[in-house]
Amino acid sequence: MAYIDKNSTVVVSARLTDVGRKLLSTGNLDFSSYRLGDSEIDYSTLGISYDITLSNVLMAVACQPDMKTPLLSTPTSTSSYNTLNAIQPVILQTITNMPELGFYLSGTSATSLTYTAYTTTDYVLQADSVIPLSGVTTSSRTVPVRQAPTYGTNTYEPKTGDLLMVKMSNEVMTSTQSKGIVEEDLAVPYLWYNVTDVTSGTTLAANDLEIELDRTFAHFPSYAGANECWATFFPSGETQFRSGIYSAGTVWNESNVWSQTMIGVDGGVYETFEDFASQNYVGSKEYFGYTSEITDVCKQKSGVALIHYTNTQTCDNQSEQKIGTKFYVDTEDGDGPTLKMPTLMWHLNAGTATTIGQTFVISGDSSEQYLTLLGNTVYPTNSGKNVRYFTLSDGNTTPVGRVFPDYQMITVDNQELVSAMSYKSNRNWTLPTLEWDILSTTDTGLIDQTESMYLTYLLASSTGYTTGLHCQNIVCANFNNLGDCPPTEGKNVTVNFPPDQLKYMSVTGETGFYGDTLYVLAQKVAMDSNGNFGLPDPTLWVTVDVTSQIDSHVVGDKINPINLENTVITLTDALYMAGSTYVLHDFINIPTTLEPNILQFGDETFLYGNIAGKGMTTKYRTKFVLTVPPTGFNTSQNPTWNGSGQNVHISEVGVYTAGSSNGPELVATGKLNLPIEKTSTTTIIIEIAFDL
Repeated sequence: MAYIDKNSTVVVSARLTDVGRKLLSTGNLDFSSYRLGDSEIDYSTLGISYDITLSNVLMAVACQPDMKTPLLSTPTSTSSYNTLNAIQPVILQTITNMPELGFYLSGTSATSLTYTAYTTTDYVLQADSVIPLSGVTTSSRTVPVRQAPTYGTNTYEPKTGDLLMVKMSNEVMTSTQSKGIVEEDLAVPYLWYNVTDVTSGTTLAANDLEIELDRTFAHFPSYAGANECWATFFPSGETQFRSGIYSAGTVWNESNVWSQTMIGVDGGVYETFEDFASQNYVGSKEYFGYTSEITDVCKQKSGVALIHYTNTQTCDNQSEQKIGTKFYVDTEDGDGPTLKMPTLMWHLNAGTATTIGQTFVISGDSSEQYLTLLGNTVYPTNSGKNVRYFTLSDGNTTPVGRVFPDYQMITVDNQELVSAMSYKSNRNWTLPTLEWDILSTTDTGLIDQTESMYLTYLLASSTGYTTGLHCQNIVCANFNNLGDCPPTEGKNVTVNFPPDQLKYMSVTGETGFYGDTLYVLAQKVAMDSNGNFGLPDPTLWVTVDVTSQIDSHVVGDKINPINLENTVITLTDALYMAGSTYVLHDFINIPTTLEPNILQFGDETFLYGNIAGKGMTTKYRTKFVLTVPPTGFNTSQNPTWNGSGQNVHISEVGVYTAGSSNGPELVATGKLNLPIEKTSTTTIIIEIAFDL
């Protein structure tokens, strides 16, 4: 118990009582009446000259007993309870700048944004290591790891199970890499691997460490130069992430969720999406409108990245104080959360391939949108009953996901961006979507009006950088997509690349990515009896090598993206029939059903980027405004008042529910730090408020 601090203006120390909180917990709390009191006032002992406002008043307590001496509104009143006026809620909104959280310290230079990676043990296990290219001259999963020049301050030894992020170099690069710096003018692959074994007897401390990775590493035959890759080790595994190094609220989480088996994967041999670590988020993928709400098979969102703030609550990391209870969004001012991905090669960026990185924002012309609430009426947009979201875009015209401000969640649904965010995809670059057409032929056509052709592609590399994941944007070629066109003969299918979207594809190989073989991946699906086309079977995709069709290209050389964009590739029935079954494992080593501990799609746990923005906290204040007129409440039942010569003083307020058979019950109480003198010439207004 304590007394109220008197060294301030008149305030009311108010709180719900235990009875009030009990009724609130059962949904039965209401406010029907109030009383004013002077239970702690002694009017007579110190005489008529004593200033009663100097009296110390006890603070309100949760188990507050009922008023000892309530005031009467008139001398003839038979009850001290007074009816409350209708209560109007007061909305309190606080907007705060969220700390920019992630793996980078972002800043600005004279011309652009800069990003410096955090390399302390608060973020990584070991950042003082490199992989010399002279040690990876043959195709292998085993690579040498050596001490960086900065080695010594951190002597952590990499272990089986760690994640390895490699800032790639190559045999023709002339620039020297900098530890922890994203050189914006040096667009190189940033690739993730899983350490599956550490060669016995080798250590980083002895500078002879050899580790085995979950898949084949890049190799540069006959290279004997000094170029090195910057190598950083991170903890892996959801349990370790939640309880370990990143649990203090320093980063945002990333969970890439698939609800369809990836093409080229036979579930009888290899793990499918049901085995991914992210399977427990499949329900969230549905909730945010990405599964049952998308009925067009050609627009399915096979994979969605969920970005969320799931960090252990500590004294220093109370999420409500750190990031508020929702994102603040103001589309008119372009104000909203931003997703920063410094190591991304985004094929739709507005500039050229001379810089790396992309920032995603709420689209400038985006308005609130709402998810379908099945089984409910259509609520008014301002009812607060809808699940609202805003479109996330690349800052130009391309939507890539959604921002759910009330959940403080960002979803990425652009299939190519999800791929580049994946640890397993073997690429940090995105690929353009194929364009297609149909072409008359005198030979046997590839498809007729009863068939649809699903298409995508794979750019493979036989040396240097290893092959990345096939393009995740699948197109559907059929006659219906071209409008009213019922031909009687079959047609071939042509595909081409849109202009200026292979800007990061390189011929020299110094920056960007490259490939020397182009495969079109295709699958023909027949129309069912209802005139619909089903989803393609992940095991029945066909690989068609079309490298020889590229204009001005010499087979075996790196593909020139300009030649590729100038080429229209024709798929015929003969080519399709001669193709081989596409097996993803032939290009990227993926876990079999007997290898649950090898890195897999869906094993992502943290976002390797930053999120910045503003947070908003909304509270609702229940405020009672009690007007005490000059002619009322001038009579006290306090036994020391009558004959004291003192005016009535108000020291307490009680709010009551209608109560039970025992009468009204005290559910909220307020104590005044300075008792207020009541006169017959002054109106007193008392406010008592609770933030809920």
